[in-house]
Amino acid sequence: MATDFKRGKRIRDKELLRVLHGRWRSCALCGRTDHLSLHHILKHPRDDIEANLVMVCGDGVQGCHGRIEAHHGPTEAALVNYILAERSDTVLYLRMTLGLDAAAEWIQLRMS
Repeated sequence: MATDFKRGKRIRDKELLRVLHGRWRSCALCGRTDHLSLHHILKHPRDDIEANLVMVCGDGVQGCHGRIEAHHGPTEAALVNYILAERSDTVLYLRMTLGLDAAAEWIQLRMS
């Protein structure tokens, strides 16, 4: 069954979060294997679906997670490079949720 990415009520899925914590065992950006957390790629909506999640080290103030939240350019660029290389599901999610032009702008903004 295909996932419907159209905007609507926020998707919450605690079971998926638990599963992903068990499956993704290292930071997607630096490879660290401790102090891991799931980062929502799009904040609005902050959907708990695999396409909108990435495992990173740290939390909202430290590690790769903290650098993403602080809009640290090189870390955001690393996130986009990871998405483009490894996560076609996330690229599709961005396009379906934001629209083609806005998704391209989202990616370009973080690559700069």
